Amino acid sequence: TILQKTGLATVEGANATWTGGRSILVSTGDSVDRGEFGRSIYLIFKALAEQAPLHGGEVVNIVGNHELMNLQGDLRYVHEMEMHPDGEYGGEAQREKDWSRSGVVGADIRQRYYAAAVREGTVFVHGGLTPEILSETKELDASKPPLENLNQKCRELFDNDRVPFNVRSPRVFGSTGPFWNRFFAEEPESRVCPSVEKTLSIVGAKRMVLGHTPQTEGVSTRCPTAAGPRIILADTVISRAYEAAF
Repeated sequence: TILQKTGLATVEGANATWTGGRSILVSTGDSVDRGEFGRSIYLIFKALAEQAPLHGGEVVNIVGNHELMNLQGDLRYVHEMEMHPDGEYGGEAQREKDWSRSGVVGADIRQRYYAAAVREGTVFVHGGLTPEILSETKELDASKPPLENLNQKCRELFDNDRVPFNVRSPRVFGSTGPFWNRFFAEEPESRVCPSVEKTLSIVGAKRMVLGHTPQTEGVSTRCPTAAGPRIILADTVISRAYEAAF
């Protein structure tokens, strides 16, 4: 696996052991709806997140739009085996239980995962983080950094049996929010680069790493500077579950 080849962990089935020392492992989301083994992936991340701090490391998980969809009860992309009695979850009822507020998967996502996070000068987010969304979240509590407000607000919204679809302010679940945004990946750099500079200034980062928008030719970059690209598009459709679509 990738984790083993990078020296971050050893994996046997759903059992994982952190070997990454003081490394920081970040996932930009969408572990669900990518085949029939989503439960194992979530349990691996959970185990590694518990172990890594004991060695000076950290595991950071970002919520993707597919995690959000599952928390909202939108299961249209769930692999049929995840609902089957012979699948990892043991059937539809058990899957729903595991994704509930108290379930082994649902509780971990609701309590530990981030909408966006800054580590080592890089802001990680699934779709994209606009200065406008950060401005809206700043209004929630002007005494706190906007990114802290964003994560706190999202965790409050996640703390429901069914996460709401429509949130008017801040517009975190909409097309311009951190989970569904494609502006930074698809719009002209003449518009994108000034916007990302504002975002990076607000959160105190040098670059933004995104998932969400597939890059079929490998990792892509945008907005080059002397200090390196401001945007890194990291969804390389590496999962075999994508094979039918690409």
